[in-house]
Amino acid sequence: MKKLSIMALAVLGLTASNIALAETDRVGAYAGGQIGAFSADLEGGSESGQSFGAYGGYNFNEWFGLEGALYLTNDFIDEGEATANALSFSAAPKFTWVINDTFSLYGKVGVASAAIVIESALPDIEYTGIGLTYGAGINAAITEKLTVRLGYDFLSATLESDDFDLPDADVEFSNVTLGMHYQF
Repeated sequence: MKKLSIMALAVLGLTASNIALAETDRVGAYAGGQIGAFSADLEGGSESGQSFGAYGGYNFNEWFGLEGALYLTNDFIDEGEATANALSFSAAPKFTWVINDTFSLYGKVGVASAAIVIESALPDIEYTGIGLTYGAGINAAITEKLTVRLGYDFLSATLESDDFDLPDADVEFSNVTLGMHYQF
């Protein structure tokens, strides 16, 4: 988390001189990538790790758009022979409040498909399910086409496993991300 915070400050610091000059047309398609600090609250406790992913969408006007996001995690559980990682795909309407030509705030609420894969010497175990997701963040235009984003996403779901007749698991994923996207 400390490395991510330092990296976020460095990226924002390096672009600060250009941010004041950037104006962007926020209507149309966009696509980008992100890295993040991931946390999973499981029934047995809380675990954390890193995430990486991609996001994109279409802004119909300055305040409304649709966004999809995909992220994967590293092995957020790594105990001897067993490791676990997570992935999520979400789709949500996104609402944006434009502060000025450079900065805007966004919020989104939608649905997400989530999975946790546990790998060990035994056969792998997969938990999957669909849940509710929401997120919020701030965008900072670097140029007319490039935007830096700092965001937070949360997902809550009940995951099921067909493996070994295991009970369902209630999970909550949270992800603090730093991203950059290109506005087409």
